Amino acid sequence: MDKIICVGKNYLDHAKELGDAIPKKPILFLKPPSVLKSTQKSFQDGRTLIAHLPEGRGPVHYECEIVLRIRCQPGSAPTFDALTLGLDMTIREAQTELKRQGHPWELGKVFEDSALVGQWKPIKDIPNYLDKEFTCFIDGQLRQKAMGNQMTLSPEICLTYAHENFPLCDGDLLFTGTPAGVGPVNKGQCAQLQWEGETLLEVKWE
Repeated sequence: MDKIICVGKNYLDHAKELGDAIPKKPILFLKPPSVLKSTQKSFQDGRTLIAHLPEGRGPVHYECEIVLRIRCQPGSAPTFDALTLGLDMTIREAQTELKRQGHPWELGKVFEDSALVGQWKPIKDIPNYLDKEFTCFIDGQLRQKAMGNQMTLSPEICLTYAHENFPLCDGDLLFTGTPAGVGPVNKGQCAQLQWEGETLLEVKWE
């Protein structure tokens, strides 16, 4: 794994809640592996992932997303072999101001524990994965609910676009965008991300 590729504004309802225009091509930004925390690395009590929020930088928002793992084989087009649910954490005020000035978003997107991912499921076991519902609960309250087929641009389109514009490496991750319902979290709050009712990721912030 070399990088985390994130797709911005890929659900119509989320773009509207931010007051942004709907993109015709994928909006991509990158996060380094150093900000990634996964259940495979940091399970606590066998279930809950402990994550940290940055101090003194304003409200930090959760963004629940389908995350796909990329496989690259020499001489072949890149594909996906597994999926999970993840959180693309965002310092919202910083991102908004950077967007207003026409600058890159990284200062609002790249910080410790800003990419959180759950348990992986093989794509071959879920042939129609875009037709499945995923949800995000914060402290037991439903905040986000969507299906992948509501994306403006499919994961395959985003993968092809990324492949055309920069090198991909085996094991890179694609965060496919978030639906409406994003919002701030505080220390002590917990998130539960579910795929068709099955919990793939639980997070507690400290």
